[in-house]
Amino acid sequence: MNDAAPQPETAYAPEQSWRAVGTVVGNAGISEFTFILKQYQARVGDIVALSMEVPDGTFTDRARIYVWARITDIRRFNPFFPFEAGQELAQEGISLESTVLANTRDQLEASALILGATTDINLASLFPLTYPVKPACTVFHPPAEAVRQLLIGEVEDERRIRIGTLIARQDVEVTLSAPKLVARHLAILAMTGGGKTVAARRIIRELIGHGYPLLILDPHGDYIGLSRCVPLLQEAAPDCTIKLFYPELLIQQDGEDLITRLILQMTTGLTEAQSEYLRALYDRIRASDGEQALSYIERLLRQTSQDISSPSDNGQRPAGAPSSGNWRGTIGAVSRGLRIVRDRLARMQRTSSQMRASKKLKELPFEPLPNPFAEPDKIIQPGQVSILYLAGYDHITQCSIAALTLETLFEFRANLTDRIPPFFSVVEEAHTFIPSAREGTEDAVSLPVIRRIITEGRKFGTGLMLISQRPSRLDETIVSQCNSFLILRLVNPRDQTFVRAVMENLTDSDARMIPGFGPGQGIVSGQVVRFPLAVKVDMDTELRLAEIGDEDFFEQLGEWEPDEDAGTRDGIAASMKEVKKRRRKQD
Repeated sequence: MNDAAPQPETAYAPEQSWRAVGTVVGNAGISEFTFILKQYQARVGDIVALSMEVPDGTFTDRARIYVWARITDIRRFNPFFPFEAGQELAQEGISLESTVLANTRDQLEASALILGATTDINLASLFPLTYPVKPACTVFHPPAEAVRQLLIGEVEDERRIRIGTLIARQDVEVTLSAPKLVARHLAILAMTGGGKTVAARRIIRELIGHGYPLLILDPHGDYIGLSRCVPLLQEAAPDCTIKLFYPELLIQQDGEDLITRLILQMTTGLTEAQSEYLRALYDRIRASDGEQALSYIERLLRQTSQDISSPSDNGQRPAGAPSSGNWRGTIGAVSRGLRIVRDRLARMQRTSSQMRASKKLKELPFEPLPNPFAEPDKIIQPGQVSILYLAGYDHITQCSIAALTLETLFEFRANLTDRIPPFFSVVEEAHTFIPSAREGTEDAVSLPVIRRIITEGRKFGTGLMLISQRPSRLDETIVSQCNSFLILRLVNPRDQTFVRAVMENLTDSDARMIPGFGPGQGIVSGQVVRFPLAVKVDMDTELRLAEIGDEDFFEQLGEWEPDEDAGTRDGIAASMKEVKKRRRKQD
């Protein structure tokens, strides 16, 4: 702007082709202004512009610029209808038509947040305004093409991701910078029903179109329906593949600590003596790389049984057992912890298997998650979307699975081995994996892993998209590291306060809009856009698996029939037998 010189009028000149919608009034500055708006000519969220002259860089002449702004509020008042008249009409029950008062002289006063300025020959180059807006200037409603140039800026050839349109203008599409999205991290925050999954599917679909590798942690099955949409997705990305994985806890290289971690999470913990015996047990019973956790635990349990029943061949206590005291009690406590982990893992695996075998999911092509240490290239490939379906596992085990998978894959990128390409991870229900200190972090082993990725991932091509309906339950340090945000409807005051704390560029006027957004409406801000925008996210209904998320349980009740599966009958019979046994004991 400093070197700007007077320029001749061009085809972009508002005086020639743009629609006038108002006039600047009152005290105007360099960050905002107020204008009187014509009736029915603009809405909140609209982008408007005005033309004015400012001093040039030498202060010897003047340059003409455009000032661009976003309408943040519109207030409506009637100076010919005073408060006293309204009070009298309400008190006496008099109809307005029975008086001489005017009800057609409403005035609209709009507040506009200044986004920046451009020269009249370059709408793409935006610079800060350093000279106040002039009162009495005409405010214009620019055409869609001019706004599009403004939103994209000078990077016309940059890869873009369409997310939707401006809330106030369906003819202006809103796109995000794809390179900054996958490198700088994004948080999508909204209450239940606010449209966060819709927005995530929209972004995922666009990244698929660019062939970018994706890993989706899906605790509830919100994204598994993508597997049915491969032909549709391949229209834009012919090489697109969708892989549905279910977790298998595997022991990786030097991965015996996984068992210790599960014992600590699923039991009351380990004493120092028990930890020492367990470490010695690992040394004696080595895990095979890629061995299933349940198989390894069974081998450990067999050894603990032998250690309790008989000392070692030379008559000494088993390796790692305390040299004094009740060493058999120590081994027994470790054995109980191993059995608890084994039983819980086995139960969760059965639950996960039953869910995948249910009527609504049994046709989907699930397969076990490849070992991330031995076969990372089967999880991360160009054009591949890997969806890890975590339903059936408790949040402790989900965190362990997420930590192992993300940490291992990130190490391949951090070590610069080129074993796997850059990839983008989508973490649904992020408050499960990165809880705040108030929620308790002792069980969230995934928290330090995600914290490392979000601080170092940009250097190694590992991006994150965090999605949550309870922002206040998220780790504030991690969320504040996200360089971009998509905030949809939030009503909970604590969640709104959290969003204000982590978003540095969220204005008060934008914050006031958040509770009133409809489904799929929100504010996108950060490095993926030039400035905060009020958007309406596109709804990709064809990517949705109707059986999950919005089930009609009345319809299911009408179609319900008893399951004649023998295993189910046996399970019910066993449960009834157990109930009868407890009743006999009580009697």
